[in-house]
Amino acid sequence: MALPSGGLVARAHPRRGVRRTGLGLVTAAVLAVTGCAASVQGAGGGAQDQAADELRVAITSYPSSWDQDFVAFDLPALTLFKNIYPYLVDYGVTAVDGGQTLDTANIFPTWAESFTSDDGQTWTLRLREGAAFPNGNPLTASDVKWSKDRALAANANVAGVYRLIGLTSPDQIRVVDDRTVVFEQDWPSALTEQVQAISLFVHDAETMQQHATPDDPWAQEWAAQNPTDGGYYVVAEATPGQEIVLRANPAYPADNAAEIETIRFTVVPDTASAALLLREGDVDVAMGLSAAEIADLEGAPGVEVLSTPSNEQVSLPMNTTAAPFDDVLVRRAVASALPYEQIIATVYGGEARRPHSLVPIDMPGYTEAGFPYEQDIAEATRLMAESGAGAVTVDLAYPAEDRASEQIAILVKDALAPIGITATPLPLDPATIGERRAAGDLDMQVATGQQWVNDVEYLVNTTFASNGYLNYANYSSPEVDAAVEGARTITDESAREAIWAQVQAALARDVPAIPLAQPNFALPVRDDVGGFVQPVDGLIRFNTFTRG
Repeated sequence: MALPSGGLVARAHPRRGVRRTGLGLVTAAVLAVTGCAASVQGAGGGAQDQAADELRVAITSYPSSWDQDFVAFDLPALTLFKNIYPYLVDYGVTAVDGGQTLDTANIFPTWAESFTSDDGQTWTLRLREGAAFPNGNPLTASDVKWSKDRALAANANVAGVYRLIGLTSPDQIRVVDDRTVVFEQDWPSALTEQVQAISLFVHDAETMQQHATPDDPWAQEWAAQNPTDGGYYVVAEATPGQEIVLRANPAYPADNAAEIETIRFTVVPDTASAALLLREGDVDVAMGLSAAEIADLEGAPGVEVLSTPSNEQVSLPMNTTAAPFDDVLVRRAVASALPYEQIIATVYGGEARRPHSLVPIDMPGYTEAGFPYEQDIAEATRLMAESGAGAVTVDLAYPAEDRASEQIAILVKDALAPIGITATPLPLDPATIGERRAAGDLDMQVATGQQWVNDVEYLVNTTFASNGYLNYANYSSPEVDAAVEGARTITDESAREAIWAQVQAALARDVPAIPLAQPNFALPVRDDVGGFVQPVDGLIRFNTFTRG
């Protein structure tokens, strides 16, 4: 078993450009952060009057909390956190198919000076000399230790991903001196650097402890109302329900510091309002727009769409534990009936790629042998006859008010009718679809997902392992479970890729879900906005943005 030697050391980080596309029918930017101008200017006047050192972003909700350890499913908040929390390591940037994306294979120190390991199991974090929070408090190893002890106590976001690399106890995180922390994992893991890239953010422990109480030892109540900052940006102003103003952090030490001095987020009533403000030049970025809203901007003077390939995948999980989809022949029949190219063309206007695996296209280990199915109605009809299922009726759930998912549901319904499957589109609100997914009682559904760790091991653990919390198909395969369990201590890339090929072959045989599309990440902006880098986790970093 080959183990990595070395790790991350501080180095220069080159910046690259971005591909611009003309407007067309593109997928919704399913992220959900944005912001906009503090005051709305007259129609059409904003773009000319706006200084080049300020970016105005429209968002449709204010953060539910400022506490990253306890926030989930709040994309505006999570995106803000990526820009304001001090992360000790960060992603680089790479080019993919003409666009720019965060590079999960290039993770480098920011507030850290280095993050290294000789065996892939014991990792040493060394902080930069003189590192400090915006309030002047030094950023020390004790802050790192306190922050990760807090995260493990929360048993939520960070604790969940730390389990994948064998970090489950505060005893495994040890302070050596003011600038050095050691992480003792239970096993060596190829996931460590990526997991730490999304987990190694820190709180100002001294300030937090001043607001702790016996009933709230981790200052959760205070942290929910007060931003932690010290990342690319600091929070200069925050008016609940109205506006958030970020200023570039002058002390940020790495080469990927903020290009624009001020990011001004304004909360607007809805995405239609955000689109109108963008059209009239009163904001520079409008986020969370639907595909239809983006298409409606076609031809608007001064508006462009920044587009780049994404690792977000749209799929069709089927309930493998209940009829008719407990029969693999029926699942294969569905896979042979679907109009893949029509979905790409009609739903996404060609602004999407077709994955031939349940592993996203750009994820290391992806193979097109992972899903060898094409639309073939004769073959689908034959498989249904072989199954003996006869005519069946199923619900086809999708998130209500998601236009792309609705269009997919209609196309799937029409494609399955000729082979004897009546699929009834079933729009569900977010709370209901979440409850039904947890109950595992949906027949089939349109699902959209983006992996925060760009690795097959993480994907399979969350989505296709028997106990995966995103296992919407209720899929259980001893072969897949054994493969992912065996892979967790293997760091040799060729050995891991052989395991992932085996896993994809099992998924192709069992068809628990069907990969439909990987929509491009599309962001409508004013035409003087540049520097966009597609985030692999759906959370935009504004440090690379430019104007003028």
